[in-house]
Amino acid sequence: MHTSLIKLINKYLFLLPIVLMAAIFLLNLHNLALFPLNRGFDADGHLEYISYIRKNLRIPLANEGWELYQTPLYYLINSIIGNPYLIRYFNLGFWSLFLVLSTIFFTKLFKDRLTGLIGAFFASSLPVVIYLLPTVSNELFSGIMISLTIMYYVAEYGNGSKKNQIILGILMGLSLLSKATAFVLAISIITDQLLRNKLKINKTINKLIIPLAIALAISGWFYIRNAIYFGNPFVTSVDFTKYSIHQSPGYRDLNFFVDFSGFIKFDLFRAHHYSLIPGTFFSWFFDGHNVIIPVQPYSKAGILLIISSLPIVLVIVRGILFELKDRKNNIFFIYPIILFLSYIAYNFKLPFYSTVKGAFLVSGVIPFTYFFLKGLVNSRKYFIITNIYLVFYAILILRNFWILESWYK
Repeated sequence: MHTSLIKLINKYLFLLPIVLMAAIFLLNLHNLALFPLNRGFDADGHLEYISYIRKNLRIPLANEGWELYQTPLYYLINSIIGNPYLIRYFNLGFWSLFLVLSTIFFTKLFKDRLTGLIGAFFASSLPVVIYLLPTVSNELFSGIMISLTIMYYVAEYGNGSKKNQIILGILMGLSLLSKATAFVLAISIITDQLLRNKLKINKTINKLIIPLAIALAISGWFYIRNAIYFGNPFVTSVDFTKYSIHQSPGYRDLNFFVDFSGFIKFDLFRAHHYSLIPGTFFSWFFDGHNVIIPVQPYSKAGILLIISSLPIVLVIVRGILFELKDRKNNIFFIYPIILFLSYIAYNFKLPFYSTVKGAFLVSGVIPFTYFFLKGLVNSRKYFIITNIYLVFYAILILRNFWILESWYK
């Protein structure tokens, strides 16, 4: 009887992450209806970019507005949509595409349907994804675009046939037009290919010359234009005096990197003012910048969500240790490391509380999820426990991020 019950549970266990994904979809749909249009990270500046393209029928220069230095793909697409309220539903549609493709990707990678479904749910329901989705911003769009490129590279690139090289080049080019963060992806792929080809430069060039050439053909004009006009292909608005940021600087001394007191105090909404790791953690597994969650001194539900995230971290550490032995997909190490180093460098360039946020790392969600799944795959019992745990975790996500009409009054 016991054995029959276990078999029955295993047979239908895949339905549980599907139900959880449906619940998160309803959460996002509900939030889109209530989330203010101009709330989020510089939402007015992103709306200005879309309006500028519609009015002037050209891509703005970096010195023409606060967010007008951004790469243009997200804004071009949404300038066609036009209605700013419908723009957020484009975000939902793109998130839904990510949900489907990540299911296929993780199923193929781990050769198991349940693993694929758990991975897709996990990747698409992280708090950093949930609170970015209803905002008018290119942050989530670029994160998903880069994630789709990583998934294609890992799942399909293989020996690099001409067809695969062309597709990878297109995806890389679109990623580079989504956000300059994609240069981290390009460097990571080059590094990965160098390692795969045992540091043989000629062989690496042969594998990557076509995708890199296509990527530059698609996106190079934007960075070349910046270099011609401003002497810097990566120029941003803060490089101009009139757009300089006026915040109290959080000095990037040793204490900024080793101060973990935010964890002890559960300083969810202030840790990013004085410490990198807690501040980043609270804006990855929670909403430390109050994008969706209203400003408040304390949140019991938020603390519970943070505590419930700790098992996830332990499973990821387990997955990293397993992957260090297997070394099947080095890109999952390379990309997060280079991404995090660039994040630290950006914090030195702009030492302000607003630059300590998990949203800048959202493009690392696929490697993050991969290590989570890797930490589970060695035992079926972990999948049963994980599904039960994810129900609890999903309830906490719904509890924290389900927008109430009273929040923004």
